[in-house]
Amino acid sequence: MAKRILLAGGYGVVGAQVATLLRKHHPETEILIGGRREKEAAALAASLGHAAAALMDVTRPEPMRGLDGIDAVGCFIHETDDHLLREAAERGIPYMDITRGQEAQMRGLAAAALLSPAAPMLFTSHWMAGGPAIIARRLAEGLDSVTRIDMSILYYTGDKMGPDSASAGEGMARGFTARVAGAWQAVGPLSDDRMVRFPSGATRPVYRMNMGDVTTLALANGARDAGVRLGLDKGNSLRNMRRLIRLGLWEPLMRLPGMSAIAATKPGPGAPHEIVIEVEGEAGGRRISRRATILDPLGQSHLTAVGGLYGLERISALGPSPLGPGAALPETGFSMAGYERLASLYQAEGIELGLEGG
Repeated sequence: MAKRILLAGGYGVVGAQVATLLRKHHPETEILIGGRREKEAAALAASLGHAAAALMDVTRPEPMRGLDGIDAVGCFIHETDDHLLREAAERGIPYMDITRGQEAQMRGLAAAALLSPAAPMLFTSHWMAGGPAIIARRLAEGLDSVTRIDMSILYYTGDKMGPDSASAGEGMARGFTARVAGAWQAVGPLSDDRMVRFPSGATRPVYRMNMGDVTTLALANGARDAGVRLGLDKGNSLRNMRRLIRLGLWEPLMRLPGMSAIAATKPGPGAPHEIVIEVEGEAGGRRISRRATILDPLGQSHLTAVGGLYGLERISALGPSPLGPGAALPETGFSMAGYERLASLYQAEGIELGLEGG
């Protein structure tokens, strides 16, 4: 039976790409493009076919009022008051959100747990909508113990992103907790740098950053050490940022009117995006090292959209590894069939995925 899926904020930088991918991979699905900008939603719906605009406002209670027969909802816009989450839980509609920051994701997980929903509620505001976290889980599969997991990201300064990323710059100045030497320890922002060789051949310094993956990489894989690090394709911007952080100037700078939005919003054609995931552990008394590389020529918003499509498939039972009722994270219910589906989506969308090691 064909599904009816609502994409809240479905005309945004990532949401529109998810809508296009959903139409491509599931042509029978009816798509509703939801949001306050009805003309943009209607234009996208017309280009997709078998789709319609749905006027809705997630800042008000019951944003889906008047929308019936919804089989799943994907949220691609910041939910500041959790109205969409709450209504989905109360109506038993599967829900996925990829746009929450750390604090908002924790709030969403708490709300979902307390509401005891009868449908899956997937919180996948991890890097690239949780796709790399699934690949890290694949690398750790079959190991008796995991010593270290590191995810290193090469961000191209010419890549594009939407306005919902505008708060990221300010948060990069704050310390956080990470799994280090078998314990949860406080680490500094942009600390513990190392050199990493990326799939394009570029070797760049990468620095610790805080993402949902920092916690779940450790917990989902039982890793003694787990980290996410960021590097840039050129220049010394991160070194300069670290100097400003140490001087106490970065957060005040990002709070100036318009500065965070200027830093984060890049609506241009985009640039590639590269990721390296390294896993070390033991199996059968032997030390094992494994490595995955990801290269998306179309950039981080496209890679995020493919991860978003995979999440929608999981909450709406459109593919393998469907999720059961309740709160879930990307690694919840991991299966090799689910990983293989993600890998097949990457291949179909021109994303280069390589695996190395025993």
